[in-house]
Amino acid sequence: MTTTLRAPSIAPAPPKRGTPGWIWVLVVLLVVAVVGGIGLLGVSALTVFGAEPGPGVSYDPDNPRPQGTRALAQVIDEQGGDLRQVRGLDEFTGAPRPGSNTTVVVSSVGALNSGTAQQFLDRVSDAHRVILIAPQDSALSLLGLPVRLEYGGAPTGVLAGCTTTEIDADDTITGGALGYSTSEPGATACFTTGSSSNVLILPASSTRPEIVVVSGDMLINDNLALRDNAGVAIRLLGNADDVLWYVPFFTDEVATEEEDSDIPRAIGPLIVLAVFAVLALMLWRGRRFGALVTEPLPAVVKAVETTQARGRMYHKARADTRSAAALRIHTLTALASYLGLPYDAGRATDELAIPEWETVAAQGESTDPAVHAIITTVVSVTGRDLARVRALLAGPLPTTDTGLVIFISELTALEKEVRHTP
Repeated sequence: MTTTLRAPSIAPAPPKRGTPGWIWVLVVLLVVAVVGGIGLLGVSALTVFGAEPGPGVSYDPDNPRPQGTRALAQVIDEQGGDLRQVRGLDEFTGAPRPGSNTTVVVSSVGALNSGTAQQFLDRVSDAHRVILIAPQDSALSLLGLPVRLEYGGAPTGVLAGCTTTEIDADDTITGGALGYSTSEPGATACFTTGSSSNVLILPASSTRPEIVVVSGDMLINDNLALRDNAGVAIRLLGNADDVLWYVPFFTDEVATEEEDSDIPRAIGPLIVLAVFAVLALMLWRGRRFGALVTEPLPAVVKAVETTQARGRMYHKARADTRSAAALRIHTLTALASYLGLPYDAGRATDELAIPEWETVAAQGESTDPAVHAIITTVVSVTGRDLARVRALLAGPLPTTDTGLVIFISELTALEKEVRHTP
């Protein structure tokens, strides 16, 4: 018996309905909301991270934490000195010009740029004295000072070894991990360990007043009551009738004639609005695509397998050491930011590209003074063993996958510990 099979009837598919217009309007509104949110987050991040130094920054006169200098500012104010704080270039230039009876104190010196540094020098030319708290090499260069940052060793008591109007030969202060040296004739170096001095006094010249460079460790809240820190600090900062404490901002800019433009300020927002209008028009009048069709992928590779494969590839390429060096640079940069210490991450990153880098790295421990300063301060803050911290931040780098994993874990743990230490 033969059975006849009939082909199934194919009914025409129901016509697809177009996407309702309100959905496209909703999509446009969602895009606008997302972009606007990202912009607000960017502005907030700029304000919080680096735009304006505040109570959480080292050596700030409003910072009550161990690394701040609020205690010193309050003592000077209570001693009868007229202490004024100015924040940012606008407040600094808006304040009365410092005269011969005014000492100008500058914290967050690293926020100065080429324009603001020159304007600062012009404005304080008639001041009695300028005191720079823990300046970095870049700021010293911008200010045209023949002073160089030096490694000072472990924080400990340092004898003055000099005699000035404000410093007695038997004064003892808390020495810092960083200090300074100078080649200027007539300069006075005090509280010196090796070639590193915690206080440098540069005599006044025809173009600038007397400049005092201090390491800053004796000024912070945590150390002010120790040894002769308070007495030396008050005599250095409060020896004039008025004290002007200047905290520059990273966002400070000096206005120039070239910045005056005939282009309306609203041109930027109008361009953004035009972009959104074009995007909305494209979504409204653009081609409508059909429903998405799912297709089986040729293969699905788990993320962990991809990561392991890349790890084996780096291992075969012998890139473990460079990867570890890059991670160490990242951690040193973060630690320097938390502790208010200088560290040139750009130079360290550039050194990784040198062909003979591995040969140099294999010679042993890093000799960068900034790295040793970070190590010493980390040990002081966390209480960790000095040898272990030095091995992690300046010692030999791992050369195996297992060593790299342990190395990453230890770097992460150290960074978290320093970040959460008050």
